[in-house]
Amino acid sequence: MTNQTIAPPPVRLLRLGHATPDARSVLAEVRTDASLPFDPSAAPGYLLIVNSSFGALVTWHVDLSWSDAQQVQLWLTGAPAGGAFPSREEALGDFFETLVTGAPPAPFIEYVGTYLSTGISHASYTLLLGMRVPVLRDEYQTSFINALNALLSVGGPAGWYAELIEFLRLFLNQPSSREEFLTLASNLGDLAQTVGGAPRFPLIQTLIT
Repeated sequence: MTNQTIAPPPVRLLRLGHATPDARSVLAEVRTDASLPFDPSAAPGYLLIVNSSFGALVTWHVDLSWSDAQQVQLWLTGAPAGGAFPSREEALGDFFETLVTGAPPAPFIEYVGTYLSTGISHASYTLLLGMRVPVLRDEYQTSFINALNALLSVGGPAGWYAELIEFLRLFLNQPSSREEFLTLASNLGDLAQTVGGAPRFPLIQTLIT
């Protein structure tokens, strides 16, 4: 479409005493489809979860440019430092699944996977963690930090620790980064319930009663 001046219509087509129309050129907008096709494939063997149920999920979300998305893709599929696992995603899963809490300390997290949304024109990732047993948010976060510190003390600031920090920066150090803690809805029951004569969720009860 060329950018040409549009001539006003002949005066004889206009009513007398009225101004000519305010005609102007309009540039066409061209959009490209940069989304991924939805083409499901079977999960790799290291992501198979057998006999697991999750009463809660922890999700990480981030929206990225495609150039940053490529860094995430190459990180997940690359081999980790130390060679303990074939891919960094397997090493990442092992990191989460060896987080411990409680007395005696026991693992409580199942790494479900890191997923890339399709059908949208930018890269959007979701990392899913399933909680096998009930663990409070503060306990989960303390366990996470303790595991990072332990990894740093063992391997120093290089190697697998540095690679893991690189991934965390890509995922959690962006303006669009967000972490959500999801509770199974049926476990909450009635949102207007009371405990010891007091509302369990005071503000919510005010809104729904």
